[in-house]
Amino acid sequence: MAAHARSGALREAAGLLKRVGIFTATRWELDAVCRAVRVEEKRRIAGARCLVGLRGNCRIYAFQTGVGAAKAGAVCREVLAQHPLDLALSCGFACALAPSRIGDLLIGTDVTVQEDGVSSLGQAAVPSGAVPCAEPFREVAIAAAQKAGLAAHVGRFVTVPRVLWRADEKRRAALSTGAIGLDMESAAMGAAAVARQVPFLVVRAASDLLDEDLPLDFNLFLAPPGPRGFAGWLRGAGFCLVHPSAVVGLNRLRRQSAVASERMTRFVERFLDDLQ
Repeated sequence: MAAHARSGALREAAGLLKRVGIFTATRWELDAVCRAVRVEEKRRIAGARCLVGLRGNCRIYAFQTGVGAAKAGAVCREVLAQHPLDLALSCGFACALAPSRIGDLLIGTDVTVQEDGVSSLGQAAVPSGAVPCAEPFREVAIAAAQKAGLAAHVGRFVTVPRVLWRADEKRRAALSTGAIGLDMESAAMGAAAVARQVPFLVVRAASDLLDEDLPLDFNLFLAPPGPRGFAGWLRGAGFCLVHPSAVVGLNRLRRQSAVASERMTRFVERFLDDLQ
């Protein structure tokens, strides 16, 4: 491992390695990415968990930013101010807003913000228009998905300020934006990358679909402490106790996320190997 680390450091110093920042929201998404990478070092950068490693011709910096545009944007801005990158990649899970199957890849042409949610994105720096995804890297991603035998859909992403857990909410977002995929971070990540003139791309795996409700309102877990000091996860746990059927739905979502995770790993392996 030490020899690999020294070799990687020398190749990076000589400018022979592409520096790729991969930004994920949760530890499950970060784990999916890092299964494709020879991890050499663990750090904290910009207050976020960061795993540094190698894959093919790439030095990888993989981050867990936390959920939501405010957290993701803050981490990306600080990272890009300190560390020059050749690509900023938004990875992880997403809701499919076009006909898809669980685990299908969603590759962005651009990413926008749901108009009625702009004021709810807190202090996140988000664009007034769509952030374009870098076409050369997008073409590599499309080819990598094909080589890996993964179904892929290409189109717009939309970033929203809260979890859309009802199918009717998802359908409204799809109709109003024309997006194929939905997440809570990519617009802020893209805005940070564009501000630093760093190529940006979003590729995520579908973990839930357009016409299905999620088992419960996950915004309960993300909400700040209430007037009695109850943390969001306590409110979410309380909901599950009152609604036992939610546990069945959570098990279904866990299985779907496992499929999405495996597909994400396969994609990252092929994509990084193809970056020359």
